[in-house]
Amino acid sequence: MTASSTMLVLGISHASAPLDLLERLAGTDRPAEDLVSDVTSVDGIDAAVVVSTCNRLEIYAETRGGSSGTGGLRELEGLGALFARHTGVDHEEIAPHLYSHHADGAVRHLFAVASGLESVVVGEDQILGQVKLGFERSQRLDRTGRVLAKAVQTALRVGKRARNETGLNEAGRSLATAGLGFFERRIGSAGSLHGKTALVIGAGAFAGVVVAALRRSGLDRVHVANRTPEKAQRLAETGGGAGYDLTDVPRLLTEVDVVVGATAATGHLVTARHVEEALAARDGRELFLLDLSLPHNIAPAAAGLPGVTFVDLRRIAEEGQEDEISTASVQAAHELIDAEVARFRTGLRLAGAKPVLTALRTAATEAAEAELDRLERRLEGIDSAVRKEIDRSVRRIVDKALHQPTVLVRELAADPDGARHIAAFARLFAAAEDGSTGTPTNDVNTTNNTNSTNDNKIEAIA
Repeated sequence: MTASSTMLVLGISHASAPLDLLERLAGTDRPAEDLVSDVTSVDGIDAAVVVSTCNRLEIYAETRGGSSGTGGLRELEGLGALFARHTGVDHEEIAPHLYSHHADGAVRHLFAVASGLESVVVGEDQILGQVKLGFERSQRLDRTGRVLAKAVQTALRVGKRARNETGLNEAGRSLATAGLGFFERRIGSAGSLHGKTALVIGAGAFAGVVVAALRRSGLDRVHVANRTPEKAQRLAETGGGAGYDLTDVPRLLTEVDVVVGATAATGHLVTARHVEEALAARDGRELFLLDLSLPHNIAPAAAGLPGVTFVDLRRIAEEGQEDEISTASVQAAHELIDAEVARFRTGLRLAGAKPVLTALRTAATEAAEAELDRLERRLEGIDSAVRKEIDRSVRRIVDKALHQPTVLVRELAADPDGARHIAAFARLFAAAEDGSTGTPTNDVNTTNNTNSTNDNKIEAIA
């Protein structure tokens, strides 16, 4: 990381955009790796992490020159254009739905996302794995900077803390669990899915989470359909069901009670006609359709057919919070995040003070060694034991002389105005970065420039 740095995030999600727009954004065939590479090619951006889910696309970036108070507006404009290029949707259509945060705001947003506080279903835990996936992707591409890496690693820890320490973990539900809640209410009682059969379309990581959630809800068997039947079979075995090819889906609609769409496919795998034909062979048995994908796996037109209960992400977002997490748990999670943001900021300030302390100790040590060499030349033939004792005494003096300034600098760095304190300290001890002899000079330009950089670094992030 060079010069001054700050963090910013540019994103679009269910909270800022209609789901039909998110569906179009999610329909891109370009991999997230391309977006990460494109982001870090923008002038002024050193590192990036992309969090991409069915209802969220966010770019977290580490930028240079973000301390001017503009919030990295130049970089944000470049990222906004990348959203359009990556997704194929016009920038003018996307722009009104984009949100951005920088510095502390970006860190706080990242922590809240990882904690599940910004999810369709507050407290759901799948997002934690998706943030980790985005970070690992950037690591493979060598696109993670020091500040951004530290922020994401901290966010993963904060997300776990928020769930385990505030009640979010007990109350948090996956999207699959939230969707099944609609069906249980429709049937009339929780746990009434016992003895019924489900079909999950998809066999990826998300589908695995869905299968587990379905089994926990009491479904008797969970079948899986996928383009690769062998992969479907392996996942289905965990749900007590069987694996099928996607071509079997229309036939299976006549047999199962619940169908869940959980793939990244860009076309409807279950059409309204498929459902209509299946209903004719179901002898009046109701069919529950749960579409957790964007783009839709199941045609929304199927919702209007008699005997169908259709739930998608839009409905979950609008109606699925009847048993929402208590206000106290959410408030506690936000308070935990505020404390963690403050701790993160302090850590960066302390990191900014480290080069100053290192330079001071280096200069003092070099000055002591130079004086010991001079003394040894003047006292030629001095006994080696005496020489060692003098050496130890001088180094103890250096350690004692530096102890109090070191403690003070660390205390000042943690202060809200720590950046200015560190800059003043650097100027006061300008000789620490002047040269190997530690001899004071009148030329402080190098020192001032170096610590101005540190000042900007801390100021921008904090």
